[in-house]
Amino acid sequence: MHTVDRVDGTGRAQAPEAFGRNPRVVYRALRPGEGGVLLHLETGQYHGLNEVGAAVWDLLDGLTPAPRIAARLRGRLEDPPTDLDDVVESFLDELRHRDLVVEAGPPVEG
Repeated sequence: MHTVDRVDGTGRAQAPEAFGRNPRVVYRALRPGEGGVLLHLETGQYHGLNEVGAAVWDLLDGLTPAPRIAARLRGRLEDPPTDLDDVVESFLDELRHRDLVVEAGPPVEG
């Protein structure tokens, strides 16, 4: 996985960040099995999501870190790839790079 460990002022590693949807982004689902489309309201840019990307978007709650999103997604897919953790991490990095998600801070345990 490509997770970067963060260290707080005490030298202890912090939990991976959770991600939430950018409030300036709207989502529209397409037909079943076709994914969806994100529109960034400030830039006017559209971003297409395949079915798996749309499922990840659905799981973004601002509380759940990438590894837990991947675990939940694994339960939704018939034949998840063995590198699903890396796929989710890379996808979230791309969403962050495009300002479609925001880091929401340390995740809630549980």
